[in-house]
Amino acid sequence: MKLRPLVLALAFAAPACPALADSVLALDHGSVWLTQKNGQNTQAFVQIHNTGDAPDTLTAVKCTIADSTVLVDAKGNPLPSLDIAAGQTVTLSSTGPHLLLSNARYKILKDGILPCAFTFTQSGDLIGYLNAVPQPHT
Repeated sequence: MKLRPLVLALAFAAPACPALADSVLALDHGSVWLTQKNGQNTQAFVQIHNTGDAPDTLTAVKCTIADSTVLVDAKGNPLPSLDIAAGQTVTLSSTGPHLLLSNARYKILKDGILPCAFTFTQSGDLIGYLNAVPQPHT
């Protein structure tokens, strides 16, 4: 009988999180450009798939290899957030929104893999992996 209040408390707490079940995000095809030395800035990219029925919003990214990781637009201006509509895929690319990693603490070497934490309003924190690749020649 002493467990009954706990069960009731959990039952009442469950409806507070319905949006989590509606937003289903996946991070895919992550990449980051190589650096030549410590302390350099670089750019990173990823696809964000929302296969759920509710929108979600990317509000922060933290790649621990860099002093800061900032979501920016195509011109390099900081973006406070990025909406991911239900059923849509958003691609962070060099010609659109992307990540700017400032002051990399170590060289980012070919074939390296960097973990980064992506924070969303509905889905919370997700870990995404960025594969280190050379910057394409333009």
